[in-house]
Amino acid sequence: MVDLKIAITDLSHWPGSEQKEQAQRLAGEEARTPFDLQRGPLLRVRLLRLSEEDHLLLLTMHHIISDGWSLSIFVREVAAFYEAALQG
Repeated sequence: MVDLKIAITDLSHWPGSEQKEQAQRLAGEEARTPFDLQRGPLLRVRLLRLSEEDHLLLLTMHHIISDGWSLSIFVREVAAFYEAALQG
């Protein structure tokens, strides 16, 4: 079992265009941050809070834990969970 931590970064105090720049900068940093293959985890999750109702979820995973087939299943499952949450 993996104890997956979700980092939350509040960007709601940034004005619109700067908020987008900050979100892109953070996404780039996540993509460039190496994984520790000895200790893991090989999946990182970061939630960017843009406003009370708008958020951006960054999922960064090492290529050894996913491929095109498994990634498409993962995306469908996340979308289904999100839709179910919206429906209550």
